[in-house]
Amino acid sequence: MRFAWTRLQVLAVASMVGAFALVIAGGFVTQTGSGLGCPDWPLCHGQLVPDFSDPSTAIEWTHRTVAAIVGVLVLTTAVFAWRDRRDERRIVYAAMIALVFVVIQAVIGGATVLLELNPILVVAHLAVASMFFAFAVATAILAFLLPKPAPRYDVA
Repeated sequence: MRFAWTRLQVLAVASMVGAFALVIAGGFVTQTGSGLGCPDWPLCHGQLVPDFSDPSTAIEWTHRTVAAIVGVLVLTTAVFAWRDRRDERRIVYAAMIALVFVVIQAVIGGATVLLELNPILVVAHLAVASMFFAFAVATAILAFLLPKPAPRYDVA
């Protein structure tokens, strides 16, 4: 018997792993004091790819790059959850809520930088990261636990 993952399962697991990596990267930014390594947002020192001579810049830019990649993964997961499993609302809802949280996360992250690490925003950024991660995990679990859709055959 051959085991094959669906594309939604692959995307959901990639989003979950990416969300975890993003939280770790965010913790590294906080612990190294690199939160203002890129003092502007969404660019970094006014550039898409800045000079990395300052380690704080490299750390913050890497966190933002991981966030962008994870954002695309989560968006793609939500699209395929809706496309492939629309009859299974729990998966669609979990994927869409994860997408909403990743967008909120980006906005709060930008505000955190622009308001020079306001402590309330730093805490909100972590809180939303936790909720985002939880829904990414839920999406992945549901993609495996709930029944796969039956194959659709086009009748000519």
